[in-house]
Amino acid sequence: MVWHKRRIQLILWILCTLAFVLVTCQARAAEQGTEEGVRIVATESGSYDWDKQVFVARGEVVVTSGDLTLQGDMLTMDLASGDVFVQGNVRLSQAEQELQGDSLVFNVETGEGSLENARTEIAVTEDNGTIFISGETVRIEDEQYLVSSATFTTCDLEDSHFHLATKELEYYPGDKVIIRGVTYYEGTVPLFYWPYLVIPLDLDDWSAFTLPVFGFSEVEGYYMKNTFNYHFNSKAYGHLYVDLFTRLGVGIGARHFYDLGKLGKGSMYLYGIPTSDSPVLKSSFAHDWARGNWGLTTATDYENSWIKHELKTDNRLTLTLEKGSGEAWYKYTKNAKASTSEREEVGLRWTQDFTDQWRLNLKGSQVEQIRDEEGLRVIDYLAETIYRRGKHTVTLAAQQQYNPDLLEGEIPPWRSVQRIPELKWDVSDLGFKNLPLRSQVVVGHYGERPSTVTMNRVYGQLALGQKIWRPTTKTTASVQGHAATASYSDGQRQTWTYGRLVLNQRFTNSLQATATYSRRDVWGTTPFRFDRQNPLQTIDLRLNYTASPWRVVAGTSYNFLTKQFGTLTLQSYWQPNRSWNLSTTMSYNLNSKNLMQIVPMIEYKKDDLALKVGGRYQVQSRVLERVDARISLPVGETWAVKYDAIYEPPKAAFSKGTVMVSKDLHCRELSLSYDFVSKSVALQLTINAFPTLPIGWDSQGGLSLFDLEEVSDIIGVKE
Repeated sequence: MVWHKRRIQLILWILCTLAFVLVTCQARAAEQGTEEGVRIVATESGSYDWDKQVFVARGEVVVTSGDLTLQGDMLTMDLASGDVFVQGNVRLSQAEQELQGDSLVFNVETGEGSLENARTEIAVTEDNGTIFISGETVRIEDEQYLVSSATFTTCDLEDSHFHLATKELEYYPGDKVIIRGVTYYEGTVPLFYWPYLVIPLDLDDWSAFTLPVFGFSEVEGYYMKNTFNYHFNSKAYGHLYVDLFTRLGVGIGARHFYDLGKLGKGSMYLYGIPTSDSPVLKSSFAHDWARGNWGLTTATDYENSWIKHELKTDNRLTLTLEKGSGEAWYKYTKNAKASTSEREEVGLRWTQDFTDQWRLNLKGSQVEQIRDEEGLRVIDYLAETIYRRGKHTVTLAAQQQYNPDLLEGEIPPWRSVQRIPELKWDVSDLGFKNLPLRSQVVVGHYGERPSTVTMNRVYGQLALGQKIWRPTTKTTASVQGHAATASYSDGQRQTWTYGRLVLNQRFTNSLQATATYSRRDVWGTTPFRFDRQNPLQTIDLRLNYTASPWRVVAGTSYNFLTKQFGTLTLQSYWQPNRSWNLSTTMSYNLNSKNLMQIVPMIEYKKDDLALKVGGRYQVQSRVLERVDARISLPVGETWAVKYDAIYEPPKAAFSKGTVMVSKDLHCRELSLSYDFVSKSVALQLTINAFPTLPIGWDSQGGLSLFDLEEVSDIIGVKE
C-alpha cells in the first residue's frame, strides 16, 4: 500500500486537464500523452459543468496510472478549489496493496485529504503475516497516514476474536506503523495495555509485539514479564523490558539495535534486578564494522545471576585484499562454575596468493586455560607455502601442532609435535585407467613432546580411492585403502597397509546384508607417538529386513585380534497402520552371552491425539533404568493436554517433567504449563500470526529416547 502524495497529485492534476474533453455521455476515456499513461474508465457517464468548473464521472470509475489505481462509484472534481471527492466502494491500490473506504476527499493544492471508514491490510514480512487495520478516518498528510479510532488485528475472520484498539495510528508507507495508547481486547474484554507500539515494515526479524508472560518459579516467585518495542527508524529500534517478581522485585532492561552507517551497526543490551538481595545483572554488546578492505566484529556478554556468573568475549579484525586476506582474533571466557573456569585465546592468520598456483598460509594462536584448577598453555603455529600445477601439489611447511584432547582435560599419548621443516609432494592421479591411484611423499624434521624425540622422517604413501564393482544385479562390492612406509634417522622404520572392503548382497526385495571388513597390518616401529600405527582387523555385519508392516535390523562386529565380538543390536519395527508404531531395541553381549538392555517404544497418533511411551531396562541387574512418556491429548475441539517426562526409577525422581494445558483460540493459543522438575509455571497467550517467545523448558534431563537416533545412544553403549 505505497501510494505517495506526489503520485496522487499527478493523477488528479491530469484529471483536471482531461475534464475539458470528457463531456460525452458515456465517459470511456482517454489516454493523454503523459509519461504516466493515465486511463479513466466510467461505465455510466461523465460530464463537465463549465460554469461551476466541476467534473463528474459515475459508474465504477477507474483511474489508472502505472501500477497505481483509484476506484469508486462516483468521482467529483472541483477545479476551482482543487478538491476531489470519490464515494462508494473507494479503493486506492498500488504494488498489490490496497486501501478501502466509503469516501475519499483530497485536495490537490495542499496534498492533504481523508478517507472515511477505512480498511486495509498491511503485509509486515513473509514470516510475520498480515495486519488488518480499520478506522473511522484516515488523514493523508505528506506521505504519512493518520488513522483515528483505529483497531487492528492479525485474525483473518470478519468478526475477529481479538483486536488492538487505539485513538490514533500513524502509518508511514514502507517504513513503519506507530501506535500510541494501545489496548488489547479479547472479544470485548480489555486485557493488556501498551503506552507505545511500533510495527516496522522494513525489518524481517522483528516481532511486532509480545504479550506479557505470567509464571512462577522457586527463585523468582510469581512473575510477569513484559516487553515493549520501540522503533525510531530502521537504524534505531529495540526493546524495553519491565518484569515483576514477587521474590526478587522489579527487573528492568533494554536492548537497542543501531546502524551508524559507515561506523557500523550492532546492538547493546542491559538488564538487571537491582531490588534482589543478590542483584542480577546481564549485559551484552555486539558491533560489526566494515569499510573498504577492513572489517571488525566484536561480541561481549556478561551475566551475574543465580544461574551462572560468566564473562565471554569474541573479537575479530579482518583485512581482505585482491591477492590476500588476514584475520586477528581475541577470545576470552570466564565462568567460575564451569569445569574450564577460564580460557583465553589470541590468534593471527594470513593468506597470500602470489599467483593462481602459488599460495602462502600463515597462522598462529596461543590458548591459556584453567581447567579443574590446573593451568595449561598451548601454542599452535603454521607457516606453509603451496604450489599447485595440474595433478601435482608441493607444500613446504613449518608447524607446531598441539593435541586438541589437552583442552578437554584428557592425557593423550603426545602433547605437541613440531615439523620444522616439512616438504610434501602430492599427486592426485597417477594416470592408470580405471584405477584411482594417488601418491604422497613427505620429508621433514620432527620434534615431539613430552617424549622429547627429535629426528628426521621420510614418509611415502600409495593410496587407492574407492573402487566399486557390481558382479551381479544384486551384489555390490567396493574397496579402498593405502600402503605407507616411514623411515627415521635413527634407522627405525614403520610400514603398514590398510584396506577396507564392503560387500552388499540383496537376497530378495525385502532382505539384504552388508559386510565391512577393515584391516591394517603393521611392520616395524616408530620412535614417535603421534604417527604410531596399530594393527587392525575387524568385520562389521548388518542385516536388514523390510516387508510391510515389519522392519528388522540386526548388527554386530568381530575383532580378529582381540577375538571379541561387538555388541549385537537387534531393532524391530512394526507399523500395522498409520496410527500405530511399535519398536524394540535389544543389545546382547556375544562374549558373555548375556542379554544387556531392552528398549521398547510404542507410538500412537490419530488426528490430534499423540502418545509415545518408551523405557530402558537393564536385564542383568533387573532394573528399569528410565521411562519416557510424551502425550498430547485433545479435549474437545479446541482444548489439549500435553505431558512430557523422563522418570528414573533407581533415583525415584524425574529428570524431566512438563504438563501443559492449551486452548486453541483460532489465531491465538492460551497455554498453562507446569514444570514439576524445576517447579516453575507459566501462563502465556500467543498470537500465532506474530512470532513470540514460545513456551519452552530447559529440562535438566536432556534428550528423551524419542529424540535419539543412534543405536549407541539409545542403548547407552558404544557400538
